[in-house]
Amino acid sequence: MSSRDPRELKSELEEIEFSGDSEQLGELRAEARATVDAQRETLADIDTKASKILRLNIALVGILISVVSIATQLSSGQTSGVGTVEPFLNSYTVLGVGALVLSTAFAAMTYTASELDVGVSSENLTKLLNSDFQQQETEVLLIQNYIMRINFNRSTNVRNIPLVQVTILLIVSAIISFALGLYHGIAGTVPIWLLIPSILLLAVVVLVSGLPTQTHRAITDLRAWR
Repeated sequence: MSSRDPRELKSELEEIEFSGDSEQLGELRAEARATVDAQRETLADIDTKASKILRLNIALVGILISVVSIATQLSSGQTSGVGTVEPFLNSYTVLGVGALVLSTAFAAMTYTASELDVGVSSENLTKLLNSDFQQQETEVLLIQNYIMRINFNRSTNVRNIPLVQVTILLIVSAIISFALGLYHGIAGTVPIWLLIPSILLLAVVVLVSGLPTQTHRAITDLRAWR
């Protein structure tokens, strides 16, 4: 099994001496190119989701600030009644705001942490130009470069997937918290029969999304790179 650490993997590849059918090299390179294309599409999809969530969250934060500001002005001088905003400023709404802010931060982290290797390295191109390689040797060097790219891109995707999952989970948490906060502001204390299903719903979302598994994969990948 090849190493996941880039330096160790590079050393392993340099020690490989291909002695198989040269026709297989073209097939291997085509398959490697398809793998890199698929990795690029996966990361592009993650980036698209993160950027949309980031824009949505920024808009929601702006709306919340405007609503609180207007409500505060309307409730100025009132101690009770429909215009009073204090009942809605409870622990649930505070938790919702916190989850929304964290979701925005994770969306930004996901978007900015996306780094993809899609081209032949300058080192290998220089090596090709400075060497009198035959076609088979050139194919082998290009395939080795693809292996390094696939290894790098795999780590990028593995580490970004749990980030976008946490982002979505925090949005769900914010929605649930705001709903409970609204109930608390209108009807008073949130009953157990409403609180427990809300917590269970959040737990189901965590399990169905596969966040624990993806987080474990990301941690394992980070350790493999050390």
